[in-house]
Amino acid sequence: MAKPGRNDPCPCGSGKKYKRCCLLKAGPDKRVLLEQLSPSDEGTLAGRPARTWQHNEDDDVDDASHAVVELVQAGKLDDAEAVARDLLTRYPHEPDGWDCLGIVHEARGENRRAADSYRKMLEIMRQHPDDYNPGYETEFTKLIDKLDPPAPT
Repeated sequence: MAKPGRNDPCPCGSGKKYKRCCLLKAGPDKRVLLEQLSPSDEGTLAGRPARTWQHNEDDDVDDASHAVVELVQAGKLDDAEAVARDLLTRYPHEPDGWDCLGIVHEARGENRRAADSYRKMLEIMRQHPDDYNPGYETEFTKLIDKLDPPAPT
């Protein structure tokens, strides 16, 4: 069985995205070496070309997204933020950079900033609704409301 992608429904049946569920518990199988990950280093994420004939953009986005999760788990929040911002720069049309930045802000306890990042992620997802599981919008709307509750009316 192939490993699920970061935005696939988690195979455990939780209804969450894989990266928000079992990826957090997954082993270091095909991961970026975190100790060597630095957006400015030659040959790492920032050093790769934006597109070549053999380049698979989804693989780069997956690798970077997984790296952010692992960096957050390792407590390397500055490195995780740098990778998330690199994702935003290189793939502005993908929601993953905003999602990853939200994860970093959550880890820092910056709930309003995390909610803002998730709102931007949802804006991108809403532009391409056929590309995403409709349950993700509900899941992230609940998360946004938890992190940055609406003002009482």
